[in-house]
Amino acid sequence: MNAPEGSTVLVTGAAGFYGIHAVKLLLEAGHDVVAVGTSGFPVEPPVAFGDDASRVEFVRCDIADASQVADLFADRSIGTVIHAAVMTVLGNDEVGRERRIAAVNAWGTLNLLDTARDADVRRFVYVSSSGIYDSRGEGIAPVHESVSVLPGTHGMYRICKIFSEMVVQNFHEHGAFDVAIARIGSPYGPWERPTRSRKGMSLIFELVDLAIRGEEARVYGRDLTRDWTHMRDIARGTVLLATYPREALHHRIYNVTNGTVTSIERVLQTLRSLVPAFSYRFVETAEEANVIASIPYARGPLDIARLKEDTGFVPEFTIDDGLADYVAWAEDIGRRVMAPDGP
Repeated sequence: MNAPEGSTVLVTGAAGFYGIHAVKLLLEAGHDVVAVGTSGFPVEPPVAFGDDASRVEFVRCDIADASQVADLFADRSIGTVIHAAVMTVLGNDEVGRERRIAAVNAWGTLNLLDTARDADVRRFVYVSSSGIYDSRGEGIAPVHESVSVLPGTHGMYRICKIFSEMVVQNFHEHGAFDVAIARIGSPYGPWERPTRSRKGMSLIFELVDLAIRGEEARVYGRDLTRDWTHMRDIARGTVLLATYPREALHHRIYNVTNGTVTSIERVLQTLRSLVPAFSYRFVETAEEANVIASIPYARGPLDIARLKEDTGFVPEFTIDDGLADYVAWAEDIGRRVMAPDGP
């Protein structure tokens, strides 16, 4: 994986759930990384990145501040940008915070695009979300990148994602740089944790947390299926989009998951085999539950044919391998960072 015309990659949201995986993969591929965030890594860089840690430069930056974004590119030769910084605020939690959400999730993207153009960046990868699909596919039918994303239920997070996708494509059409938009979905795995910008945890986070604490999972809803994907695989897909030769990428928008649907019951069975002390049972009402296995506006599985055809992407993890990797991490490093009052 070779970066187009420059080996230094700038990653925003670098200390977050997605960002740490992306930084590690870039380092493994031989790239230098400018890691951007509002707070530092949850552990010392050598713990996260091993011997490659010396090739990471961490820079604190609020991307909503155009002057701070401009400073990121001053005196640095950046060939590629992977923009993943985002405030993940959903539902009623966004009330009263709309202005700040827009400043980060929408205007922050515009600040980066504007400055990257002036800095002669060659490729810009925007990490979007499958959440913009709402309930397309109704939990069953595969969802292709060509479906409309404008109608349907809104919310500041989704509005800003759609805005950012449109602006990224607009910069490409005006000749600023190559772009790729990665619509990621259903991530789980190491480094997920509550942070200031990401409060809502995934369903698998909740289950693994209960498992390693030896608590019973009382689950409401047994029909849920999802294309749950280990975050390292999601990061691999986006890093391929950032580093693959220009002529190989025939589209601007790519779905990025493992493309395989798994039931909640299969997840629970696998966790019980990995953590013998873990137990679970399905309950009849939400009031009895400590885990709600339902997702509002559940979409169908993402169609990843484009990603496979253009980059040769093959997922590294099955659900069994992925959960085993996650549990091993959670029982080691994860104990320090998964709790709400962790680093």
